[in-house]
Amino acid sequence: MSSDKERFRKSKKGTRAVHSGTSPSKNSLNTPVYQSSTFFLDDNAYDMWMNGKPRAPVYSGRYYNPTNRAVERKIAHLEGAEDALVFSSGMAAICTTLLNFLGQGERLVTTRNLYGGTLLSLDQDFVRFGIDVHYIDVKDLGAVEQALKEKETKVLYCETVTNPLLEVSDLPKLAALAKKYGAVSIVDSTFATPIACNPIEHGFDLVIHSVTKMLNGHSDLLGGTVVGSTEMINQIWYKLRNFGGSMDPHQASLVERGIKTLQIRYDRSTKTAGLLAEWLEKHPKIEKVIYPGLKSHNDFELSKNMMSGSGNMVSFVVKGGDEAGRKLMDNTEVASQAISLGGVESLISMPYTTTHASWTQEDRLNAGIDLGFIRFSTGLEDFDDLRDDFDQALSLL
Repeated sequence: MSSDKERFRKSKKGTRAVHSGTSPSKNSLNTPVYQSSTFFLDDNAYDMWMNGKPRAPVYSGRYYNPTNRAVERKIAHLEGAEDALVFSSGMAAICTTLLNFLGQGERLVTTRNLYGGTLLSLDQDFVRFGIDVHYIDVKDLGAVEQALKEKETKVLYCETVTNPLLEVSDLPKLAALAKKYGAVSIVDSTFATPIACNPIEHGFDLVIHSVTKMLNGHSDLLGGTVVGSTEMINQIWYKLRNFGGSMDPHQASLVERGIKTLQIRYDRSTKTAGLLAEWLEKHPKIEKVIYPGLKSHNDFELSKNMMSGSGNMVSFVVKGGDEAGRKLMDNTEVASQAISLGGVESLISMPYTTTHASWTQEDRLNAGIDLGFIRFSTGLEDFDDLRDDFDQALSLL
């Protein structure tokens, strides 16, 4: 049978999401779950193991599992990359990848406009390891270049669409700067998904996703992935083996199942998010709406040029501050008050009590997370029901 690359080279992403990577056994439509911690040793396994080659088929998870490998191939093909690795969580993917390239005294150039869990790890652990974590505004390309050239930098790290401010990073220009100064460019593209944006096409070396979110899409597991060139993925594989943040094969099978509907879930939730953003922008009790698909968004043109869709995430500020925001969330009936995002059900939260709970009020305001700031993950409910739910909740403020 021809490889995925050959069979689906000209296929659109919906087709790739369904078919790429799937490794059925005899008479099976789906990839089996290889629920085994170890595998029979043969000459090939011995040779790979004894010579230290990546993915020796000797021991599950940390070394190799056919179920995991199937979902890795699927994700890699969706991203237009040579290879991928899957991890037990998004944070396992982020930390393992970054620590592969960073050591004591070496510089990481990044921004504070990141997922709160990433910032916690950088501030609490990477600094403790002696890594020079240098924060700048990645929207300021002059500041990025200055940071890269004033000290040799190992990694430039950002997010395609930031969490929770939904700023869009100029990936082509950032990738060019990283290449100019010899830094590895790494981007967390969880909010964009491979459906809307493929950062490798824009010059980035590595792309990370929390597959907990839209890739899996059913709010029933944790997982992470990194995609890129075979050479770089093989390097990271050794750290995965050492650190042990490997994905369970049953977890991997659920991820593969989830990705098969990624295109249709992304399209539906993105359409609804756009309608909801437009409606909220006109509501008298809403201070402002942040959504890349709105003309009022600062990155509207950049988003159109770099992404094929604006995503399912909508952020907005309620008049009346945090108290009004909490009351709004308490009164929603269709949307569920919970952290995470990208599932079939709509989720609503306030970053100041969840992803950015460790920040001082001054820090959050300086970052743009205003009083009354709400992050909304649009699910697959009908727009009319979500609109009516917001309408009744806002009427109680």
